[in-house]
Amino acid sequence: MNTVDYEKLTIYEVESFHKILLQWCGEAQKVLSLDFGRVQKIDIAAIQLLLSAQKTCHKKSSELILENVSSNVRETLRLAGCEMLFKGLK
Repeated sequence: MNTVDYEKLTIYEVESFHKILLQWCGEAQKVLSLDFGRVQKIDIAAIQLLLSAQKTCHKKSSELILENVSSNVRETLRLAGCEMLFKGLK
């Protein structure tokens, strides 16, 4: 599991997280599991990046799973209409 080491993922952090995420996507075999335990806030830029990463994983026949997602992040995903698009959000 890869730990997302940000308290918030907004447009200001997306560029640096994008570089890390690209590396993780390249290394992923069947599953790219992201530990979101530290992340308390995301915005639409982060959601777009996660959707893009999910699409990249799908092309490689792997899947993106978000784990330990906070209620704040889950609510933001729900409000954006994206909660059901990610595995691991139960």
